[in-house]
Amino acid sequence: MARLASITLIVGPHQTGATVVQDSFVSARDPLRAEGVGVITSAEVRDHLRLALQPEGRSATEVKALTRAALDRLCPGARHVVVIEENTLGTLARPQFLGESGILYPFAAKRLRDALAAFGGAEVRVGLAIRHPASFLPACWAEQLRQAPWQSFADFAAALPPAGVRWLWLVNRMLPVCSTLTLWSAEDLPALRPQLIDWATGLRGFGATLGLPDLPPAAPLSHRAITQLEARMAEDPGCDYRLFLRRARAAALQNPDQRAFDPWSAEDRAALDRLHAEELRDLVALPAVTRLEPR
Repeated sequence: MARLASITLIVGPHQTGATVVQDSFVSARDPLRAEGVGVITSAEVRDHLRLALQPEGRSATEVKALTRAALDRLCPGARHVVVIEENTLGTLARPQFLGESGILYPFAAKRLRDALAAFGGAEVRVGLAIRHPASFLPACWAEQLRQAPWQSFADFAAALPPAGVRWLWLVNRMLPVCSTLTLWSAEDLPALRPQLIDWATGLRGFGATLGLPDLPPAAPLSHRAITQLEARMAEDPGCDYRLFLRRARAAALQNPDQRAFDPWSAEDRAALDRLHAEELRDLVALPAVTRLEPR
């Protein structure tokens, strides 16, 4: 059997711009294919690779066969493949997203180990996006409510550890599995996309030659809509909050300039700013971590 293509695995995670990253690579699929680089999206992972990345007792031989079949079907002849899957470390279901102690993606190490084993024999580089907790946590809370029972943001935040959700803790659990890690900030994505393509493909300077599509305006849920929803749920806990959220999301797309939901006091935000700045310093100080930053 021929050696597997080398792999870049972009693990997301959720609510850190994975859709923006994926759309950028998909828009460049044809020129990348001409360079021998294939792209596999999250939807394609679910349809063709999920059984390999989440083996659930399958043998190593079966897992590698599933991976080989998926790569041959999706990226025939590619010398390098970029796989984008925001569910690699876990889903947004509460036990997988936040453990009982508030640990971010408590099963990340096992799930990442399973994913890397699926590409056994290939060189794999791993990429991770991070996001400022002041916007990351409200976004995750709102996304969880698509499936989970109602929970106010205050109750959601109260379940977090006193030190907050820490990217550093997540990275320290990933590094024994993947050895090296490249990360970037979701806030930098608008300016970072060409560099991200260069890193993920190994094609230096290639990203700058692409006519990447303009990013759509961010459309976060509005502060007004969430305030109304929480007041409504306090009055009538049985009301259909998912319907309200769907309408709020549709309204956000129509009016992207409205004030985003912001549950933080000035003191809370200042504390989160300090925490995030400290985390960035600690992360880039790790010898196995490389941070991509806009030039």
